[in-house]
Amino acid sequence: MSIKLIATDLNGTLLHGDQTYNQAWLQQTLTALKARGIRLVLSSGNQYAHLKQLFAGITADNLVMVAENGASIYVNDEQLYDGSLSATELEQFVTVDRQQAPLKSAYLIMVGEHGSYTEAGAPAALIAAAEKFYDNLQQVADFCVVKDKIKKISVATNPDHAAQKVAALNAHFAGRLLAHDSGYGVIDLVTAGVGKLPAVQWLMARWHLSADQLLAFGDGDNDKPLLQFAGQGVAMKNAAASVRQVATSVTELDNEHDGVLATIEKLVL
Repeated sequence: MSIKLIATDLNGTLLHGDQTYNQAWLQQTLTALKARGIRLVLSSGNQYAHLKQLFAGITADNLVMVAENGASIYVNDEQLYDGSLSATELEQFVTVDRQQAPLKSAYLIMVGEHGSYTEAGAPAALIAAAEKFYDNLQQVADFCVVKDKIKKISVATNPDHAAQKVAALNAHFAGRLLAHDSGYGVIDLVTAGVGKLPAVQWLMARWHLSADQLLAFGDGDNDKPLLQFAGQGVAMKNAAASVRQVATSVTELDNEHDGVLATIEKLVL
């Protein structure tokens, strides 16, 4: 069957290392895809506000934004899906889980609908680095004072120990929350059932699409489920070997040279 939906990761995939992208080529691609009845999904762990700002120069009603690792889905600035933590989940986290291993000594950022929140006293270097990726980052005395609707909770970790940390977090939460390795030393905690693949599957059910109508791109471990599910799962040339192994193909160009757009042009347009 012909491709009707394309889903792509951002960091290390569609985006260059400096968070830029080929705006003219992306706009041209979206216009050509629309003429063929194809939607493009931008799937990211970033906040929706950050994605909205990043792609402000793009005009397209066939562009879908999946933010916060699947906790939010937006089309034309309208939220179609909200996978925020429930009030009960959030209260349990800030009053109990925060004080227990493996979170007690971890540096955390809670990502909300209106801002991001971290506990006061974090090292200045970490705050400075986080401000580049988390919008409206605020320092609070205690997470208990945050009244925002929380989409996800980011946990800083050593990239070399991320797999062990994910396993420890998932063992601790036992299905209450799910830990996803988002790469670059960040693990995201989301409510059960939320993730990049579930978000894309939710959209596919809404639009009555099948897996063989899906083309997906990714470079990291958290992209593997989507690449394995898609009829065509394409790993980036710059992806780790473990990611390339589960994909049906690999891009000829890396993310710095617009491998996603070049592959869409070759396979679809």
